[in-house]
Amino acid sequence: MKHLIHFNDFVLENRKNKPNIKKKVKKINKVINKQYDKIEKETARAKELASKPDVTDKMSATLSRMKVQLAQAEAQKQAARKNVEIKKAQIRTAKDQAKSGDELEKKAKETKKEESDK
Repeated sequence: MKHLIHFNDFVLENRKNKPNIKKKVKKINKVINKQYDKIEKETARAKELASKPDVTDKMSATLSRMKVQLAQAEAQKQAARKNVEIKKAQIRTAKDQAKSGDELEKKAKETKKEESDK
């Protein structure tokens, strides 16, 4: 008599490439955190330079504000990338579960046939 394995074990066993979504999300979160740190630093620098009367300081403050905008755009881009990776993983998991469910049903039918033949 054949023994059926548990559903989760079956899903993990049949997975050829096991992408680690947790590592990807962790990396992306690191990038996002760096961007937010950069935003804080550049915002403080822009405020400091804007209060000085020198023209070059005012221009540097404007440059700092532009860097803040760039960092914000990059943070938004990374957040979107993180959401895409999460959705991909969810879709992959759903497909694997559907596929393994079908295969488990087939194996269950085969074992029932074998038992009824005996």
